[in-house]
Amino acid sequence: MKKGSKLLIFFVLFLLVVNSMLVLGYVGVKLECELLTKAKFDAQKMLNSHKNKQINLIAEAQFLFSEERIVKIASEELNMMKRTEPQIILTVSKDKIDRISEALKEKYE
Repeated sequence: MKKGSKLLIFFVLFLLVVNSMLVLGYVGVKLECELLTKAKFDAQKMLNSHKNKQINLIAEAQFLFSEERIVKIASEELNMMKRTEPQIILTVSKDKIDRISEALKEKYE
C-alpha cells in the first residue's frame, strides 16, 4: 500500500467514527428531550389534578359554612329558634356619652 492510501483510509475511518459519535450524541439528546417532555406533561397533569381537588375542597367548605345550611341544621336538628327581638334593650342619653368622651379626651391629653 502506498503511504498516501494509508492516510486516506485513516482519514475516512476518522470521519466515520466522528460521524457515528455525532449521530449517537444526537439520538441521546433527543431521547433525553423526549423524557423531559413526558415528565413535564405528567407534572402538569398532576398539578391540574391538585388544582381541581383544591377547587372542589373550597367549594365543599363554602357549602358547609353556608348560612342557609347552618340555620337549617340549627332549627331542625338542634331545635333552636331564631330570635326575632333583642333580648336586652340598652338606652343611653347623648349627654352621658358626651361627658364620657370629654373625660377620656382630658385623661389622654
